[in-house]
Amino acid sequence: MFRFIRAEFMKLKGSSIIWVCLAACCLLPLIGFVVNLEASTQTTWVSYSAQNLWLAILLLWPCIFGLIGAYIFTRESIENTYRNLFIIPVGRVRLALAKLATLLLIILAMASLSYMLNFLGLFIGIPFETAPFWDGLITYLKSGLLMFFSLLPVLSVAVICRKGYLIAICATMIYTVLSFVGVWSSMLSSILPIVTILRVVQVTSIKIEYAFPMSVSYSCMAAISVVSVVSILWVLKKQDL
Repeated sequence: MFRFIRAEFMKLKGSSIIWVCLAACCLLPLIGFVVNLEASTQTTWVSYSAQNLWLAILLLWPCIFGLIGAYIFTRESIENTYRNLFIIPVGRVRLALAKLATLLLIILAMASLSYMLNFLGLFIGIPFETAPFWDGLITYLKSGLLMFFSLLPVLSVAVICRKGYLIAICATMIYTVLSFVGVWSSMLSSILPIVTILRVVQVTSIKIEYAFPMSVSYSCMAAISVVSVVSILWVLKKQDL
């Protein structure tokens, strides 16, 4: 499995999409830096990093991670190199799992980068403490992990569409907008996976009401994730070359 994951990273090595997404990850920390230029004396490290986090979860991460995921799963089909993968005996299920693992590692790495960029706040007087720093890093990594599961429906759309990369991007945008709008609906906020992330990591920078208990949110995310993974594996296994 490690060889397959390494191969997926090698495919991305020469791609500009990674650099575009890395630049996008730097966007919110830079905006947060500018916004807090005047309010730095009243801002703590916890509130500063949390402010950047909820915007990333609702707006930025679904777009950039959904884009990377769709690219990982559709690149071979778009470039008509999918057939070449099976000249050697490579199992489709194992290949799909390697792609999922690659995306997960990328998400965790970029979530960590987003958090580390909060160090810009030190230049405007944001106070730094060791304990809140590690707690914040864990929160960002947890958010990245949950974001991976939340984006599985978008990946299933990308796999089903196969060469429909544009369709997968549109699905990502619609999913992101729906999640953002869902913040103002107590019912949607309880069942939409992306909004559930805010509930799990207890982001309080934005007030959200939930119609159902946490167990319902967990159950919805788990059910959507399982159905998405099963559909990805089933479609890839049955798809004609």
